[in-house]
Amino acid sequence: MKKFILFCLFISSVFASEIKVLKNIEELKENKNIFLMFSTESCPWCAKQVSILEDIQKEKKDLEIFKVNDDTLVYKELLKKYSFVIKYYPTSYIVTKEDGNLNINYEFQGYQKKKNILAVLNDEDSF
Repeated sequence: MKKFILFCLFISSVFASEIKVLKNIEELKENKNIFLMFSTESCPWCAKQVSILEDIQKEKKDLEIFKVNDDTLVYKELLKKYSFVIKYYPTSYIVTKEDGNLNINYEFQGYQKKKNILAVLNDEDSF
């Protein structure tokens, strides 16, 4: 029975698509579309947005998705180094990293429905 439970836990962890929490800018890969969601722990809309992003991550394997918590050093570093403007939580950006720098391609202010995010991701003219 213990083996079965361990097996189930292993399988669920393999198929779980949790959104990664960004710990440093170096985690971001060059020449790849990256979705950054700036959030705070006390925000119920942020938790709801994470759920949407987990669904999107299953469909868009070529998209790196990260959550950036407001109480971290990487949050402060990103705001200082780049022109991210955070007025509401969640605020999200689609970026690419080229030559070590981040290029902002698209901005979402506030909670977004899945269809809105996918419309932007599927429209090559958006970014």
